[in-house]
Amino acid sequence: MPSPPTVTVTASSNADSNATASAVVMLTGGIAIGISPTSATVSTGAGQAFTASIAGAGAPLNAVTWSANGVIGGNSTLGTIVSNGAASALYVAPTVPPSPSTVSVTVTSVADPSKSATASVTITCSATNTISSPAATVSLAQTQTFSVSFCLAAGATIAWDVNGIPSGNLAIGTIAPSSVNTAVYTAPTNLPTPSTVVIHAASGTFNASASVTLVSNITVTVSPSSATIQVGQRTSFGATLTNTSDTAVSWFVNGAANGNPAAGQICQSGSNPCIAPAGPNSSSIDYLAPATAPTVDPVTITAASHADSSKIGTAIVSVTGVSGPLSVSVSPFYAFVPHSTSTLSNLQFFAAVTGSSNTDVTWSVQSAIAGQGCGGAACGSVDANGVFTAPTVAPLPNAISIVATSVADNTRSASATIAITSGPTIEVILPSSAMAGAIEGFPVSVQGLNLVPGSAGTGSAILLNGVARPTTCSTATTCAMVLTPADLQTAATFTLQISNPGAPALLSNPVPFVILPFDVSEDIIALTSAQPIVSNKSITVIEPTTAAISVPLDVDFDGLLTNGTCEVEGTPLTVTRPASGSQTVSLCIHGNGLDPTMTFAFTGPGAAPGDIPVTASAIAAFFPTPSSSICRFRAQLFPASARFLSLR
Repeated sequence: MPSPPTVTVTASSNADSNATASAVVMLTGGIAIGISPTSATVSTGAGQAFTASIAGAGAPLNAVTWSANGVIGGNSTLGTIVSNGAASALYVAPTVPPSPSTVSVTVTSVADPSKSATASVTITCSATNTISSPAATVSLAQTQTFSVSFCLAAGATIAWDVNGIPSGNLAIGTIAPSSVNTAVYTAPTNLPTPSTVVIHAASGTFNASASVTLVSNITVTVSPSSATIQVGQRTSFGATLTNTSDTAVSWFVNGAANGNPAAGQICQSGSNPCIAPAGPNSSSIDYLAPATAPTVDPVTITAASHADSSKIGTAIVSVTGVSGPLSVSVSPFYAFVPHSTSTLSNLQFFAAVTGSSNTDVTWSVQSAIAGQGCGGAACGSVDANGVFTAPTVAPLPNAISIVATSVADNTRSASATIAITSGPTIEVILPSSAMAGAIEGFPVSVQGLNLVPGSAGTGSAILLNGVARPTTCSTATTCAMVLTPADLQTAATFTLQISNPGAPALLSNPVPFVILPFDVSEDIIALTSAQPIVSNKSITVIEPTTAAISVPLDVDFDGLLTNGTCEVEGTPLTVTRPASGSQTVSLCIHGNGLDPTMTFAFTGPGAAPGDIPVTASAIAAFFPTPSSSICRFRAQLFPASARFLSLR
């Protein structure tokens, strides 16, 4: 059908082309178009098929177009209509009912656009007004996605809340939209009370809710898992948590929060006196055992998760009575350390703690002389492992104390003394002791480093208890003075110190000189032919150590010295008396702590019949190995049968 639907017919004369006549012809179409079905009800998102029918005179063109409310092909608001055949199409309703909810689906003839047919489509909501899933179980700090089925108007939004709180909070969990009809819930880190929360979704008159049960898979481990300590002592515990970002715990002793004096107490690590933790925390703690053994032993140490108090870890502690006093020792007990330069000068110290299962110590440095010497960094430093770093300059006086303090009992400590070798330093004094009551004076030799040669005030001076004595220094390593009988009348401990000239004077490390009480006691080794062996007889070695403190000697074997070689033998040693005259036998003693810088005096029994005298002599260690040295002394033998000498 042309547009407009008219045509003009004109006739012209053959004889006279200017002679014409016209007539207008009105065309009328014979096309008829229909649609099936003519009405339908379609749910949102659902489809409906339509079919067009075309009829008319002649052979009309059958092509058609489809539209929704006049929009060819429709759109997302009205729904879409798409041809799927020569005379058919599929209408798909929008996801949300339009307003109004009735849409006209029209089919129009291409041959005659004035010819069309229309069907009425009513859009209904297919949503169920529900939430999925209506019940969920969520672990702490984990997420869960919820979606709702609402018939939302165009542009409408959904409001989400947790327990009525918009968007929730950290205590009960949070929820945030992730699309038009979905949201993500994030569970809290800590388990709330009660442990069930409700998720709400609402938009206008539509609403839905879901129940969420919160659970935790937290594990708590206490380490160490067991311990044995003495009454009044401490040991440390820590808690490790998994599956939670909240690693804080609360501590209990036999079910009592932070314990009590009867069962033991939980203390902040290192606090003394004991300070209980202020609340749940992630730090390690100390368990302080009660002063007396608890009535219930062992006790149970419990760590309860702050995130979920039902999740716990435990340790068992056995509390025992005191088997001995707690004591601390430091080794080496005296050391000479070079000063630090661009290269740090370090020395490792070791601490031993007895009388407690907690052998930890804290290290510190200070001046070895109260009220004098270094302070702070001028004393050097020591790390948590006992490694000392020397200062760059020797302090005055040249004495630094490195202190190890028991963690179990901070009233117990021990110290070692350090001299920095860049300053005046006393290493050895010979002798280092004497018996009280001497009737003659004798020289005392001081050996060390950085002394000033000279005499009569021109060189270094030896101070006896802080008072300068007439001193002669033959070299930069040796000085000497005389002790008079007046100095030696009573038992005492003097302090010797080197003072180098200068303003102020440069003072060395102080060292003790020991005057021992006069002792005439003796132990007799009485041997007979009927009893040629006597055991468990001791030779007492008086050895106040040079430039340090008195220490016991530890002899681990003895033997004969043959051609300069020490033989390792057991005790007693077998020696044979000569047939006549006398014979000197050299014996070796091997032990730990026989310092090669020291001189040792061995004394033996008196001159009673049958004794084997030992010639008292000042002897030095043979081999320069401080941890294991060998000394020699002489036993004088007299005629008789074979006898045995037991040394210890």
